[in-house]
This record gives sequence, structure tokens and C-alpha cells, in this order.
Amino acid sequence: MARDSNGTDHSADYDALLAQLTAMREEMSKLATQVAASASERGAAVADTMTQGLADARTYAGRKTHQADVQIEHAVAANPYLALGLAAGLGLLLGAVTRR
Repeated sequence: MARDSNGTDHSADYDALLAQLTAMREEMSKLATQVAASASERGAAVADTMTQGLADARTYAGRKTHQADVQIEHAVAANPYLALGLAAGLGLLLGAVTRR
């Protein structure tokens, strides 16, 4: 038994405090488990959203690329000499830039 200088027994207070600390530790453990589970669920939801967003972006980019390809083909078919001149000019420009 723990007694102070007045002879008062503090073992009951100590036991009560120890019981409260033990209960608090258990509650904190439960809370940590719940927070981890919630974070895991949110992380999975965010990952699913990002995956869907990337799939949508890939579909959109593919569609726009195909549309641009079709437009270029039509423009080249409508103006073959202009397309040939532009290609030759870009080739000469690129050759001059990389030669230096």
C-alpha cells in the first residue's frame, strides 16, 4: 500500500487511474482501427475514381486523335500540292536546324 506522509492510502486512486488509462488505451486502439479502415475505404474510392477518369481521358484522347487524323487526311486529299510544299518546307527547316 502506498501511503503519503499523512498516512493516507492512495492505492485505490492509483488503481482507478490505471483502469481509466487502460480503458483510454483500448478506446484509442479502436479509434485508430476505425480511422485506418475509413482511410482505406476512401483511398480505394479515390483510386477507382482516378482509374475511371483516366479511362475516360484515354477514350476522349483517342476519339480526338482519330478526328484530327481524318481532318488531316481530308485536307491533304483536297490540297495535295500545298501539303507536299508544307512537308518539304518543314523538312528543309528541320534539316537546317539540326545541322548546326
